[in-house]
Amino acid sequence: MDVPVPARIASHPDVYPPSEDTYLLLRGITLRPGERFLEVGTGSGLVAIEAARIGRVVATDANPAAVRLARRNAAENGRRIEVVRCDLMSAVRGPFEVVAFDPPYLEGPLADTLEAAWQGGREGSDVALRFLEDFPRVLGPSGRAYLLLSAGNRVARSTANRCFRARIVASAPLFFERLDVLELTHIDLR
Repeated sequence: MDVPVPARIASHPDVYPPSEDTYLLLRGITLRPGERFLEVGTGSGLVAIEAARIGRVVATDANPAAVRLARRNAAENGRRIEVVRCDLMSAVRGPFEVVAFDPPYLEGPLADTLEAAWQGGREGSDVALRFLEDFPRVLGPSGRAYLLLSAGNRVARSTANRCFRARIVASAPLFFERLDVLELTHIDLR
């Protein structure tokens, strides 16, 4: 989405703030007017708030501080989004035309603290693999999902390429890694 970033995004010490990866995901997303949009792991709500300029938006996060912050940021920016506290997409139902997720993608043990926002388990892929397993349940037949992965997330990338039609729609080198936004669609088996 190539739209201006809201002026009022508050932060909270227990919530992952908008960072380079957030803006990369935002640049990679294509959203058309009226489409139903789901952001998984919304954090401060920036991506969901931007999507609410164009479509109907639901956002999720497991962190109660993130849920409160995203709701507050949406209200401050005059955007209507429904923010649901749950693990990934467990409490939402589709279909959504667009699903977006900037998962924890660095290698490191899964945690219940702020580190959970960037530590994705073995090879950084554990959370992304859970997303890849469940998002088809909420994605409409002609929908698309946007997943941000590091070049090091080999297992998640392999799964995405094997199970979905995948293409890189945005990419950026950062410090010690390369990040890509993959657009994922259902494979037409007709």
